[in-house]
Parts: sequence; structure tokens; C-alpha cells
Amino acid sequence: MKVEVKLFGAFRDHQADGRVTLDLAEGARVGDVRHALEAYAGAHWPGFCPKLLGYSAFASEKAVLREADAIPDDGRMAVLPPVSGG
Repeated sequence: MKVEVKLFGAFRDHQADGRVTLDLAEGARVGDVRHALEAYAGAHWPGFCPKLLGYSAFASEKAVLREADAIPDDGRMAVLPPVSGG
């Protein structure tokens, strides 16, 4: 199955079009997307910080997703790094 991950924050700086398409096995879960994105980033993004990905959330267009959640039917997700400010 193809999963398109929209990138935000620091992740957006690594990919010109702000998106990554990953190939995952049918039945993959959000945790599988995290691992696949980490592998992709390690191979393609100089200066990638895996720790930041570990703190980041994944979301569909409607909800924040947990590691064991199914990938949305449309295969589209976003990765949201933590933010701070005030």
C-alpha cells in the first residue's frame, strides 16, 4: 500500500515538495509508518534527527493517530513535530 506523508516543521526543510510517499505492507499501522519514515529519512535527509521523529505525532485529516491505529483509507497522513512558544 502507498502512504503519502505530508511534512511539517523541521521535516519540511528536508523535502522540497513537503511530501514523502512510502510503500508499506497491507494492514500496516501508524507505527509502521513511523519506522518506514525513519528509514527513508536516514537514507535521504542529511542531518536528520531520529529523536525528533520519536516525539512527533501522526494525524489524518480528522484526528491525531496512535501507533496501533490503522492507516487512513485514503493513505494520506501528516507528521507533526512538537512545537513550543508563547
